[in-house]
Amino acid sequence: MGKNRKHSIEFRLSLIKECLEGTPVKRLAKQNGISDSLLRKWVDAHRISGSQGLLPHYGRHYSADFKHRAVRACLDEGLSLRDCCLHYQIPSQGTLSRWISQHKQFGQDCFISKARGRPRSMKNKAKIKTNGPLTRLEELENENLRLRAENELLKKLDALIRQKEATQKKRR
Repeated sequence: MGKNRKHSIEFRLSLIKECLEGTPVKRLAKQNGISDSLLRKWVDAHRISGSQGLLPHYGRHYSADFKHRAVRACLDEGLSLRDCCLHYQIPSQGTLSRWISQHKQFGQDCFISKARGRPRSMKNKAKIKTNGPLTRLEELENENLRLRAENELLKKLDALIRQKEATQKKRR
């Protein structure tokens, strides 16, 4: 039997039923080729959440407040990783363990989400007024904006050309 295989809900429920009827966990696990800790995890999840606790939890996103509460419960209340994961329905102890190490390393603010991705290049984009008749001042401001944008574009183009020439000289 291969490692990391998926077990059907029916299979899990049948093993849980046998466990609850009194069959030893180790014997059941050995007979079915799974680890006894996995079987205990299924039984505990079933006790807490019913059959919903056996469903997969893919792609769950946790808020900073939720992470903080789970970490505090583990550190302050003395819950084990396993018990804390069961209580907060976190599927993997590794996830909680990573949160705890981040909390110990960076403090309370480590779970606050930071901006991801590449920052925008032009932060203060000025809009050109187009509706209605323009005053002389507004026309000059619009022309000034267009000229600044053109100047910036030409500077970038010049920098790219110089960079390309420099790389060609290095190759020679």
